[in-house]
Order: sequence, then C-alpha cells, then structure tokens
Amino acid sequence: MATILKRASKGKAGYGKIQFCGEQARRDGLQYFWVDTCCIDKSNACYVYLPDVSQSSSVLADNSNESWESFRKSEWFRRGWTLQELIAPASVDFFSREEVLLGNKTSLEQDICETTGIPATALRGSALSDFSVAERMSWTECRETTYKEDKAYSLLGIFDVYMPLIYGEGKDRALRRLREEIDKASRGTSLFKREDFSVSFSLSDVSDVEHFVARKIELVKIHKALGVDGSRRVVVLHGLGGIGKTQLTVAYAKRHKDDYSGIFWLNIKDENSLKQSFVKVAKQISREHPLALRLSNVDTNENLDDVVDAVKEWLSLLNNKRWLMIYDNYDSPKLPGKTDPTVVNIREFLPELY
Repeated sequence: MATILKRASKGKAGYGKIQFCGEQARRDGLQYFWVDTCCIDKSNACYVYLPDVSQSSSVLADNSNESWESFRKSEWFRRGWTLQELIAPASVDFFSREEVLLGNKTSLEQDICETTGIPATALRGSALSDFSVAERMSWTECRETTYKEDKAYSLLGIFDVYMPLIYGEGKDRALRRLREEIDKASRGTSLFKREDFSVSFSLSDVSDVEHFVARKIELVKIHKALGVDGSRRVVVLHGLGGIGKTQLTVAYAKRHKDDYSGIFWLNIKDENSLKQSFVKVAKQISREHPLALRLSNVDTNENLDDVVDAVKEWLSLLNNKRWLMIYDNYDSPKLPGKTDPTVVNIREFLPELY
C-alpha cells in the first residue's frame, strides 16, 4: 500500500478504489491485494466496488426490493470480464459507492441469479463442466466488452481452454477459434457436458383456441408415429380445412415439449411465408446458441436462402436429433404433374438426413 501511495497520483480516476481496497484488505487481515484483473483465483477473496450503486447503511436497513434496484442494475453485471470474477472466487464481497458492505455472493444469491441468469449451483462452486456449452454461453448474452474480441477472450476461463489473444481479428474469428478450442477440449473427456442443442419452447406466433379439447387417442397416435429415438420420422395430418389439425398439433406440442430439444413452427402457406418462418427460427437458435457461427453471421434481411440453409445445417448436426419441425398450412403440396409456380416443394426445406 505504501508503494502505491508514493507512486500513484491521488488525482487519477480510480485512485479512491485502490485506496479503499487496500484499507479493506487490511481490515480483513490480508497481506496483499490486487486490483481488477487478478481477482479470479478460486483461493482468493474478491472485493467488488460498485460506483454506480449508492446505498448507505440506513437505506440497506429497510431491506426493501426498491432499495436493491440499483444493485441489480449495476453495470458490473453487464461487463464481459466480470463473469469469471463472479464465478471463480469462493468469496465475493460487494461494496457500494459509500464503501458500505452490501453483502456477498452467498447472501445476495437470489438477486444475483435473477439479474444474471446464472444458476445458484454455479455460484456455489459446482464444476463448470456440469453445465453445457450452450448454458454457459447464455450467461454472457447481455454482457458487453470494450473490445469486440473480448467477447470470446473473456470466456477462456469459463471453458478452461487457452488460445492466443489476437486483438484486431474481430469478434467472429475470435469466437470461431474459441469454438475450435472447446471442441478440441471436449473430445474424449468428461470435462464438457454433452451439448443438448436445447431451444426454449415458444408458440407465441401460433393462434391457440382456449377451450380446444384434443382427443387423447389422436395425440397418442401422433406420438407413437413420431417416436423420440432420434431417427427421422415424418407424420402428415390431413383433412378438410377447419376440422382442428392446427389445434391438435398445438396440443401435441404443449403436451410433449419436454420430449424434444426444440420445437419449431413454420408457416408453409407460400414460399415467402415459409422463408420468413425460417428467419424467426434462425434468430431463436442463434440467440440461445451464439457459437453457432453460421446462424449468427447470416444476414436475415438479405438472402433468405442462406438463412434456410444455415438452419437446415444446424438441425443436421450429428448429435442434434431430438427436434420437432411443424409445417403448418401446407394446403398446396408439390405433386407430380402439378405446374403451379406458387406451389412449395417441401423437400427443399427439410433438414438433411443424418
């Protein structure tokens, strides 16, 4: 501390934080302390100074949800590099601008989990290999970094991999290299949980009849015909318009949503509607699987054929076998001898066979 006092300018931004850290370390009986970049060792304690959280002891005493709102909105929870600072150390203490102890990651666990989306078990020290690649990537979804490449570099500790830092290569190339290192590390080892390709269930774009009652025998037949063994199956529901095919399918999807890694609803009324459905699917997948680089990089506003191909490619990955694609409103199928140019050939929009 004496060395810092002699060499550092007290007028520089951040000096107060360094001084506070030294004083707090002394109060806690610590002989040494580091600032910012070094509090990621599991054996160390980490002090988090939150300059955008202004809470005095009197405010904290009421313990109301409103008094903790600034804590949940702190910029610290939106920075890329702070993810490993939160997870790695066994002890993380949070301090307000007034240098008041707000609590630690144990006492503030619920607030932190709700703010970051990180499971409590990860905060408590569970092995990160217990969480899939996709799940760990989701923890970074709302985090930003000053340098684009740091979006990948800040995750090296989270995935326990190493690669050279090459600033200037761009975010996409950095993420691609990260993906390659993760793939290398996962081969022949149990350090990585098998990726599940899961995508959150949502039928928000599908109209749902509130009091529709599906016959159980029909739902059972559909489920038996589709199976859930990972093999490719095609089931066709056919009948006159208005008899309830769409609502029967909605009922099936809701009942069996946990049997599939993802359920995707596509409107095949015409080719443009179908391609727009693929755009929505692409955005949904890339949001939850940001390392699916082709999906993340494809321009969803330009070449829709590229979007379709990118989605089909992701769905055709070797271990990605438990999804369900629902093509609705296919009233004009492509049949031999049918020359209507508006007819959609559904075969062109099916993922490749494994």
